[in-house]
Amino acid sequence: MARTDELIKKDVIDQLVRDGRVDASKVSVEVSNGAVTLRGNVPSYLSKSSAHVDAQEILGVTDVINQLVVKYPPTIPVPTDLEIENNIKNSLTANPDIDLIDMEVIVSSGRVTLKGTVDAYWKKIHAEELVFTEPGVEEIENHLAVVPTGNITDKAIAEDIVASLESKAAVSADGVEVKVTDGEVTLTGSVTSWSGWQAAGEAAFYTAGVKEVTNRLEVTGMEAGRG
Repeated sequence: MARTDELIKKDVIDQLVRDGRVDASKVSVEVSNGAVTLRGNVPSYLSKSSAHVDAQEILGVTDVINQLVVKYPPTIPVPTDLEIENNIKNSLTANPDIDLIDMEVIVSSGRVTLKGTVDAYWKKIHAEELVFTEPGVEEIENHLAVVPTGNITDKAIAEDIVASLESKAAVSADGVEVKVTDGEVTLTGSVTSWSGWQAAGEAAFYTAGVKEVTNRLEVTGMEAGRG
């Protein structure tokens, strides 16, 4: 039996309130057929991204539409674009997994754009994660291109992803179809929870040779009998 929108909404709100990274007092939650829409203001980009994950992980949620706006409190001085850019570059430079030489950081009115190249897809995601916590950031556009250093065939990439899926407890590899074209991975099929959806995505993220990941797995909510 599928969970009702009312119950999903209550659980999302409760989770947002429990999360110390999110100021839930100015966040409104709407749910329609399992799809959650978040609206309102939050004090940082970390709050915005954390609210998205909080909603995504609630049982019965099929999609999250994040329309939250980052609005820094008037008591907190907001860095200039140049200061934000320098802070981001310092953070990326200090990380041993990221090579800033092939990257460009552009900041305009708090909107951060990452350009350039990295040699692995997970590094593209990791670079964006490092920007999350920087004060003054309101939006992030990640245009980093993945250029693997090795010549790995699509078949080998697919086999490695499937092997990784088979080792994960949160997802059944039998329900996931993996397609790889020129290093670009598409995941289709179904999983029973968002934890499975995330686990399948991570299996592709960290596989060598992957340039891009499109996760089209459906969350069937077969675990929705709880509550």
